[in-house]
Amino acid sequence: MVARLFRLRVALLGSAFRGSFSKGLRSALLIVLLAVIAASLAILPAWGIADAADRAAVDTVAGASLLIAVFVIPFFENRRNLEPRQLASFPAGPGSVSVAMLITSIVSWPFFLLVVWLVALGVFRPEWNTPAWIAPVALGLAAVLAVCSVRVMSALSKLIAGPRFAGVLRTIGALLIVAFLPVAVYAGATAFGAEDSSIISDTAQTLGWTPFGAPFAALAAAASGDQALALMHLGILGAAIVFLIAVWVPVVWVSNQRIDRPVGQSMAYSGLGWFERFGARPAQVIAARQLTYWARDPRYRVALFAIPIAPILMLLAFWVAGADVTSLALLPLPIILLLLGWSQHNDVAMDSTAIWAHVASGTRGRADRAGRLAPVLMLGVPLILIGSSITVTVIGDWRVLPAVIGMNTAVLLVSSGVASVFSVMTPYPATRPGDSPFAQPQWSGTGSGLAQTISMLLALLFSAPAVWVAVLAFTDVEFMQNIWALAFGIGYGALILWLGILIGGRIFDRSGPELIAVTQVFD
Repeated sequence: MVARLFRLRVALLGSAFRGSFSKGLRSALLIVLLAVIAASLAILPAWGIADAADRAAVDTVAGASLLIAVFVIPFFENRRNLEPRQLASFPAGPGSVSVAMLITSIVSWPFFLLVVWLVALGVFRPEWNTPAWIAPVALGLAAVLAVCSVRVMSALSKLIAGPRFAGVLRTIGALLIVAFLPVAVYAGATAFGAEDSSIISDTAQTLGWTPFGAPFAALAAAASGDQALALMHLGILGAAIVFLIAVWVPVVWVSNQRIDRPVGQSMAYSGLGWFERFGARPAQVIAARQLTYWARDPRYRVALFAIPIAPILMLLAFWVAGADVTSLALLPLPIILLLLGWSQHNDVAMDSTAIWAHVASGTRGRADRAGRLAPVLMLGVPLILIGSSITVTVIGDWRVLPAVIGMNTAVLLVSSGVASVFSVMTPYPATRPGDSPFAQPQWSGTGSGLAQTISMLLALLFSAPAVWVAVLAFTDVEFMQNIWALAFGIGYGALILWLGILIGGRIFDRSGPELIAVTQVFD
């Protein structure tokens, strides 16, 4: 089994060079370029950091980050990875399949690039040569950990999610990549910023006791002469590998025994846009439809274009009045997020042509409320993370990044929770689908001004606690205070959002027919 799969993988590697001469040349040049980049990532710390202790801390953080990425990414993106059930038809047991897949995983271009990086680390770190056995053992175990991580996480993803939720997982993975950007910028700014900063060394010490940072912490400990500590780190790494192998075998067995529910032959597999990326559940279908609306309906696009105008005008007014520009950097993003979440306070009227389908099909109000929040959250979360990093860059103090993220997250979630209640409690006339986004229908009932004012005031009121905690963290810049502001902002915002979905869903369940009647009047 191992030999057969090995031949298949070698043939797959060679297929990159088959075809025309230009195609093979491009493939060869691309692989050489990637190998040079991988080697450069190992060489740059050796050239740029003179102190051995600082270089060891950077190596530990960088190596642990890479191994964490190798562990996490296959769970969200694994379309090109071999699946255990693809070998179920072969006359081999789960043990043979698991061993063959695990061993032959080294025959791949990503593993080749990983080996180039590890070899470059061993060559350009002369302090790791004492004792002589430590570098080959630690780096070899790091490569084994990477292989086991890819195989286990990819198989678990396909076993848990399957093809139905693969699109959702890829979307979540893309959001996580965006979420990692501020962390990467923060780490880079800290590593190459103040010389007396100890965050990198503290992070390296913490990561060294995880399986991902253990091989590099073991090399640093051996270089300092503490071989007992190095063996402890290697023990953590070895235990993690044994655990992953112990998980891998049953996962292969379950994958070969499990049969998915058949999908109808008449179902479309492509061309459905956002509906391909979400499962066949009420909340997820509503989310896919809302995302389609936001992408195609000019009413939503006009509202999105208008949201940044308010903070710009406010900043100009404060600037003319002589306010400090650095302090003003904190204002635009929370205002944009507040307006973004608040813009959903009348989404039932905006979606009046489809609200009857939810009531007629018996869709739960919670599913309706949760699904409609997908566009706001998918736009707001990347905006929070990217905008917060820009904010702290303008302020000039990256230590307040956790507090800024917590405050902005709370503002978005709180305003979205309030909007989830008001959109079903006080709907008012909205522009009909197909009409000009600047037209406003006439309505003899309660005006829109009251609903807009009350929902905005409540969003501001409920956002105040998280903003106050963040302001305390800004004025007294301490690590734990900022972490508390981050945790409080996320937790408090999630609580208000959850309550808004529950309350709004309850109102939707009770007043579904009335909502249809109201929306049809001005539709």
